[in-house]
Amino acid sequence: MAILSIQSHTVYGHVGNSAATFPLQRLGFEVWPVPAAVLAFHNGHGKPAIRFTPAVEVRALVASMDGIGLFKGCQAVLTGWLGQADNAAAALDAALTVRTANPAAVWLCDPVIGEVGDGVYVPPDLAAAIRDSLVPAADIITPNQFELEWLTGRRIDSLATAIAALRAGLDLGPKMVVCTSVRREDRTPGQLETMVATRDGVWAATTPELNDLIYGAGDMFSAVFLARLLRGKTPKKAMAFATAAIYGVLLASVDGGSKEPLLVQAQAEFNAPSFNPRCERVA
Repeated sequence: MAILSIQSHTVYGHVGNSAATFPLQRLGFEVWPVPAAVLAFHNGHGKPAIRFTPAVEVRALVASMDGIGLFKGCQAVLTGWLGQADNAAAALDAALTVRTANPAAVWLCDPVIGEVGDGVYVPPDLAAAIRDSLVPAADIITPNQFELEWLTGRRIDSLATAIAALRAGLDLGPKMVVCTSVRREDRTPGQLETMVATRDGVWAATTPELNDLIYGAGDMFSAVFLARLLRGKTPKKAMAFATAAIYGVLLASVDGGSKEPLLVQAQAEFNAPSFNPRCERVA
């Protein structure tokens, strides 16, 4: 199985394609990473050297691959941080190109827009393009809590409002919405939730909350969640597995004193997670 992944690439550390490619390969997938930008490192470390990939280059890479018929064997498209609005349009066209070659291909869009505390940290025209063009066309979206609130205009502060926001996310167009890093006021203290919604129901997986900030967790989650779906798992089981795997990697990273996920050292977590989260239907 092959996956076309369009997002950032870091030389040092693991965010974007540098966080998604190895877990997908470890799970048995061929990955075709297209860099929306190349950064020396995540900007949480400081101001990195960065080169945005011009949209014309993204389009040229995709067209060249399409020209030799590769996308007939592409099972999914994964998009994440795109850097600039032109690349959002290029990513949309790439997903449509893959779907033309393989109508069964799945598109998971991680709508990287911002986060709690930072607000919207991408250019306004990119945020608008994600909301207006990418999210409605994607099969699956994996926003964090801030991004789901921003996309739907609904605040999440309780289980009821979280469910309502997830369902509002479905109304935007995708068949499946996963919300990561849910911190609602009526949750058990010290717990963090991941929630998935389809038209058939809403499920939540719970893990202990880690106070340490590890970069790239959402990028890893989207990759592993997509991989489990492609292997035939239900949304609930795919979410539970991805939540467990990423928690295991993050815990190993915290124990190792690293702000970067220790993907290589903790790679066994991607196949056999050591943590079993509580997962239940909530709606």
